[in-house]
Order: sequence, then C-alpha cells, then structure tokens
Amino acid sequence: MNKLKDLLISIDDDFSESSSDNEVEVYADSVKQALELASAELSIEISNLDYEIIEKGTSGFFGVARKPYHLVVKQSETAAQYKDILDIEKKLSKVSISDEIQLKNLGENADGKSVVRVTKSGIWLTVTAPKGRGKKVELSDVRERLNALRISNTDQKRIDKAVSAKNGKPVKIGDWLPNPDYDSTMSVEITDDEMKAFVKIIKPRYSGRHFEVEDVIEALKSAGVVAGINEERISSYLENMDYSSVLVGAEGIKPKHGKDAFIDYKVRTDRTRTVFEEDEKGQVDFKDLDLLENVVVGQLLAVKVPAEEGQPGRTVTNRILPAKSGKDTVLRYGKGTILSENGLELTAEINGQVVFQHSKISVEPVHVVKGDVSLETGNIVFLGSVLITGNVQDNFVVKAAGNIEVRGSVQKAFLEAEGNIIVRQGIIGREEAKIESTGGSVFAKFIQSAHVMVEKDVIVPEGILHSFIDAGERILCTGRRAKIVGGVIRAGEEVNSKFLGSDTFTKTDVNVGINPKVLQQISDMKSILNESKTELEKTNLNLNTLKAQKASSGGKLPPDKEELYNNYLAQKQKLSSRMNEISIELEELKAYMNILEQKGKVCVEQSVFPGVDIHIRDERFSVKDQYTNIKFTLENEGIRLSEYEPPVFSDEQTKMMAYTRTRR
Repeated sequence: MNKLKDLLISIDDDFSESSSDNEVEVYADSVKQALELASAELSIEISNLDYEIIEKGTSGFFGVARKPYHLVVKQSETAAQYKDILDIEKKLSKVSISDEIQLKNLGENADGKSVVRVTKSGIWLTVTAPKGRGKKVELSDVRERLNALRISNTDQKRIDKAVSAKNGKPVKIGDWLPNPDYDSTMSVEITDDEMKAFVKIIKPRYSGRHFEVEDVIEALKSAGVVAGINEERISSYLENMDYSSVLVGAEGIKPKHGKDAFIDYKVRTDRTRTVFEEDEKGQVDFKDLDLLENVVVGQLLAVKVPAEEGQPGRTVTNRILPAKSGKDTVLRYGKGTILSENGLELTAEINGQVVFQHSKISVEPVHVVKGDVSLETGNIVFLGSVLITGNVQDNFVVKAAGNIEVRGSVQKAFLEAEGNIIVRQGIIGREEAKIESTGGSVFAKFIQSAHVMVEKDVIVPEGILHSFIDAGERILCTGRRAKIVGGVIRAGEEVNSKFLGSDTFTKTDVNVGINPKVLQQISDMKSILNESKTELEKTNLNLNTLKAQKASSGGKLPPDKEELYNNYLAQKQKLSSRMNEISIELEELKAYMNILEQKGKVCVEQSVFPGVDIHIRDERFSVKDQYTNIKFTLENEGIRLSEYEPPVFSDEQTKMMAYTRTRR
C-alpha cells in the first residue's frame, strides 16, 4: 500500500510541476476565438480552461478601428489536478496486481465531498458523508478548499459543525464580500423564433459569487423574456454548479391546432372482409360469413366527436401564436335511425339491418337476399324480416325476428322466425329440414319429408307428404290436389284436408284437441321417467350386490367399495326424488288438459283412407274403411262422424294461399 501511496504522490507532484506551464497569452476577435486558440496551443479542452480578460476588444465601425480581445488563458485548478489520465494509466500499469485491486476497490467506494458556494446570501458549505470504505471529509480538506478559493472571512465553529454533521445540507459559514473581478458573468440569447431563451454562465473565479435563481430571472426579464421561465430548471442548474452546458432558461408554448371532428361508428361499416371463427374443436363453419349486422331499437350506431378548438401558443417575449381550430363534419343518417337533439348521437329507431352507403347509416327492417342462400351469402341471422328471391340450399340456416319469405324452395335447411314463414315453391326436406315459427304461421306450396313447428297455422295448397307437423291451432291442406299422406300430424284445434291418407293404406297419424307443445312436453317427461326407472333398477341391483357382500364379510366393506355403496345410495335417493317430481308434473298436465274446452276436429272433403289413425284428445279412431265428405269430432267421450265442414280462412290467409299458388 505504501508503494501505491508513493506513486499517487509522485503523480500529483508531476501535475504541480507542469501546471505553471499551462498558461498562454492570446489576442483574438472574441473570447470564444481566444479560448479555441488557447485550447489548441495548450492541448486542453475548452471546458478545462480558465481565463482573465486583460483588455476587452471592440468591433469598430464597419471593421475600422477594430480592437482585439487580450486574454490570459490557463488550465483551471480542478483540471490541473487530473491532467493527463493516460500518464496516470501508464504509471499505474507498473503497479503490482495487489495495488491494482486496491485501486479498483477505491473506485467502487465513494468518498465524502465538500462543496463551497458563494452567493449574495453568504458563503455556504455542504459536506456529504462517504459511502462504503470511501474517505471522509476532513477539516484540513475544507481549509485547503477555502484557501484555494481565497476565502478567509469564515466562522470556524460553523465549519466544524458542517464537517461533523456531514448531512449534505448547506451551512452558512460566512458573509459574502463583493468582488466583481471574480464573480460569475451571464449572457442571455433569444432564438430567432422567440421560442427559447438560452443563458450562458461563466463560472466565478476564486471567491467570486455564484448566481442565484433571482439573478437569472432578472437577467431574462431584462433581455425581454416575460413568459415560459422555468424556475425549477434554473434552480437545478445553479445547484449543480456545472456551467459547461448552456441553460435553457425559458421556453415558449407552441400553438396546439385543434383536431377535426370525426364520426366514431359503433357498427361495422366495411363488410368486404370476412373473418371466420373457430369453434371449441378448432373447426370453421364457412357458412357463417357474418355479413349482416343486426341492431335493436335504441342501440347506439354512431357518435360524432366534435372538432377541437385550437389553443394559441406564446413566445418567451409574450407574443401570441395563433392556432387553427379543427374542421367540423356532419353525422349523416337515413331511415330507421334517430339523431339526438345535439346532433352527436345516432341510434336505431327499429330492429333491423345496418346499411352503410355514401357515408350514411340506415336501418332496414327487411333484408333482401338476391338469389340463393348459399356459400356466397352464408347463414342469415336477422332482427327484422328476410326476403330470399331464390332458394335455401342444403344445410344453411335462416333466422329472423320478423317474417321469412322464400320465393324459391327450401331444401334440407333450418328456418326459424318469430313471424310467418312463406315458401312459394315448397319444402323438400329429405327428412332433415326443420321449419319453425315461434309466433306465426307457415305457408308453403307443399311440404315433403320435413319437420314443421308453428305457433298458429300450417296452410298448404297442394300436399303434406311424410312429414312431422306440429301446429298450435290448425293444419289446412285444401287445394285441388291437396292431400296429407304419411308422417305425424298434430294440431291444437283442427286438421282439414282434401284427402287424408292414400289408397295404399300409408300409415298416417293425426292428433287434434291438444296443443302439440303440451303433447311434446308429456312425451319428453315420459321418456325421462322411463330412463330414470331403468337407471333406478340398475342402481338397486348394484346396491343389492354390495349389501350381500357386506353381509357375508361381517358388515364391513373395503374402503373403495364402501365409497361406491354410499354413492349408489345417494344416486338412488336422487333418482327417486326426480321420478316423484316428474310424476307430479305429469298429473298436473293431465289435470290442466281436463279443464280445457273440448276442441278438436278432423275434416276430409274427399276421402280418408284406411291406415289413418285419428286421435282427438285421449280418444282414438283407426280408419278401417274409406270415408268421404266426413268430419271427426269428440262427443260424450267418443269420436263422432258427421258431414264435412270446410275451413274458414282470414283475408290474410286467403291472400297467402293465392300467393303460394302463383309461379315465379
């Protein structure tokens, strides 16, 4: 360690000997030029130079009588202490490895620091504590620093207190004695656009005073700066006492131009792109093109975001910089929409499809498919009515909150509407088509091999063949060639047909007098009851087996079988409870059916053939012989045969029948 200490002392001695040579006398047109010349001559950076102006220069009048600056430039005291780092490294390279490690450790630990700052308010000393194994500040260090600054008018007790506390807080150790020759100097320069004011501060020499925030602000104001002065930045800059960079003392505010008004659409306006979604299995249904966007009454369609007012700017000299306000735009709207009183919100007036054309939003209650429902259109799901000018191809879905009209035919597809469903060219279901109206009727030219469920009537002018038809009210098939052959036909009130069954004795099941929904509910409950009975029998059988094993083993079972036994007991209790609930519900349904008015009739204008089974409520009549012009009704708990009664049609139904008979 002594070797290292001696080496550092020898390096310091080298600096002391050479520092007297680091001085040059310079004549130049400006201080800057003089510093540049001295820097080149002394091979020292400008930031490490100190200077004294012997005589100020003048620019003269148009270059006449120009007088150069006369300066004495030398290396600053701080820079002289750490000159030629390369020389240090060369000398240190000769130090032993152990000394290098100690030097490294010295670099990793921070020494304490003492800073002396001279201001108008006094002489201030700030002492900070060392970190790690760093060297602490000694009184001798502070004295040397004060001597170097040529400061003598200090209070020793306060110096001792600051060194002892070493808390990083400034302590006043003396009063300031004016010395203009050593004080800092300052110049202010405003940019051509007046958006920034730069402050160049030359550091003080020896006991010269440092500027305070008020000094800089006063200088800025004297230069014409009245706005954008950043006191916090000025304070931080002065606190660091590093004047190598220029201080941005004030900045203007740039004008902020207002944004243009725009329309924030809450619905899709670009339908040219189709995004396919995967299901849980990672499969994609290419029929779900999602080309329609449905909206409901009151749904928000678009919001106008108003234009913003511009915010004017301000230069540091307080000159106002004008700003442009944003341009306005109009929220255009079409039929089926409502614009708010302030013109900022557009909502849907009706349920339907959003149509965006010529930057205008409309809501259409009817969606028109020109041609077939196919891969080009995808499935249709619409909150209004749907008009299809072509056919509905296999495996496609059409759902509507209103009506569905198909001017072609329906193949093995799925149609569902809350209103009426009209199929002008008939339904060819191939046993897979499903047509359902939850609140209206179905009108079709014919129905073949399909499932049809409606809340009201099914009206077919030609024929119903091998289909499953449920109607809450009536099933009417009364055209010139109208016939119902095969399948299951169920209606709450009436079945009326030109022909019923066929001369080949095709089995045809006809049920009236009970709403098919109730019948289906009873059928479903009976199926659940039968399944529960079967499951209960299996459970009882397993319980009996485990009971026998338990009895043969002295009343104990292995843990796994004991757990299984308890599970079967819980399952038996659950099944028994469920069966009891279903039985009660069935009894309630039967009681409800008994209190209903006795309605239900089957009417056949021409012929009803053997093979037809007629059910009116709980009574059954199997047709063994051919009957003509006949009506079947329920009287006195029996089915009575009487003269045929033609159906009664409303004006709308008559119109629909004529409509389905016409060709495209």
